[in-house]
Amino acid sequence: MDFNGSHKYNATPAQVYNTLLNPDALKASIPGAEEVKIENQTVTAAIHVNALGVNATFHGSAQIVSASPPAQIVLGIDRSGSYGTLKGQATINLAADGAGTNLTYTAHFDLSGRIGLADNPIGQQVTKGGLNTFFKNLEGQIK
Repeated sequence: MDFNGSHKYNATPAQVYNTLLNPDALKASIPGAEEVKIENQTVTAAIHVNALGVNATFHGSAQIVSASPPAQIVLGIDRSGSYGTLKGQATINLAADGAGTNLTYTAHFDLSGRIGLADNPIGQQVTKGGLNTFFKNLEGQIK
């Protein structure tokens, strides 16, 4: 699964960057998030999913592979469980754009097992919709 997109914020790159690494802001921004923690370069979350016939809470984590404040965050995921395997990487870039910030992201994930069923046009649209909701919600968390 491949994703990319952008979002413009009326805030500095440092403000957006700090919000992306704030567990409370992430919890308020991630659709279905029940818990988010960041410790030792690891972001852990419990997220309730109710889409495409799935109604469950998933516990997962992502490693902060690299961080270049306030310009870039790279996250890596390598998870296996009863639902299958999810492995990949997401890169978030922040660039000053006038008085604001332009956030762009690219992500590639390989899915196998039951979760691999989401790698279809409908699953991709649902995931893209969730990403758009996240970035829109994040705007209200930036301080």
